[in-house]
Amino acid sequence: MTIGKMKLNKLFVACLLAVTLSVTLSACGESDLEEEHEQLLDDAFAAAQNPALGSADPDTDAEVTSPTSIDVSNYDLVFSDEFDGNSLDADNWSTSLFSSDTVIFEQLQYYVDTQNAQQTLSSPFTFNGQSLTISATKTPDDDRADANEQPYLSGLLTSREAFNFTYGYIEARVKVQAGLGIWPMFWMLGSNTDGISPEVYIFEYDGSKVNSVFHNYIYRDAENNQRSNGQREVQADSFSEGFQTVGLRWTPNELLYYVNGQPSYRVIGENVPKENMYLTLNLAMGGNWPGAPDGTTPDPATLEVDYVRIYQEKSQ
Repeated sequence: MTIGKMKLNKLFVACLLAVTLSVTLSACGESDLEEEHEQLLDDAFAAAQNPALGSADPDTDAEVTSPTSIDVSNYDLVFSDEFDGNSLDADNWSTSLFSSDTVIFEQLQYYVDTQNAQQTLSSPFTFNGQSLTISATKTPDDDRADANEQPYLSGLLTSREAFNFTYGYIEARVKVQAGLGIWPMFWMLGSNTDGISPEVYIFEYDGSKVNSVFHNYIYRDAENNQRSNGQREVQADSFSEGFQTVGLRWTPNELLYYVNGQPSYRVIGENVPKENMYLTLNLAMGGNWPGAPDGTTPDPATLEVDYVRIYQEKSQ
């Protein structure tokens, strides 16, 4: 997700379908330079350990018309990866977002940069002709030095260099595992240096909570303060069993999250992101949110991805 020393928002608020929240935000952004980019990511989560900081008040009276389902016939497909080949498409993805030596949230994985790394660590990405699997495997003793002494090797994909966009419907079909310490996520970061530094978490998953999905939105206000209503826990029965679909409808005044085609969480307000963002998909292990893996955790732990798609309305 981001940079070392950070703490994850622990405010888990149970929420039913179509929860409505209003958010107020503004200021600060992400840098194109690697060092500044890492600092931004570090800052973006530094305040998450205090969920009350700058959190917005709910506005249940706000009226925003939202579809209960998405009809993609009204959209153009502008980005997709069906993962039906035998290797990563470099026109879509990079395998590095920040330095692989960065440790975030006390996580236990080392993200293997298969496109640029000089070391010969085993690739976490495998293909079966229909889907991509990201595997988190225990680091062989002989590879620990090359893996920053992290006990797991895993993978991260980002469209940062390949595709940035504003507004649309984003969807992925994923298969996760039950198991202590397993932490996959599908999220977006702001591309601009002068934006509000938005972080949109389409889904996060704690392998010990097999019937829940988590959503979040983090940003900066005009005074450069972190703001968030807190990470939201949404009931999703048997989420760890078989493929599941997660999505986000992003419009100028709304972030509407979906799980298996049903609205699950909503953030509204005049300062919902209006700037370019990019996708990131990764499999983390351990950390100060889901806790460390133990003897019951699958080895390897996996995140299987059937597809990732971005649609934009035909009128755009």
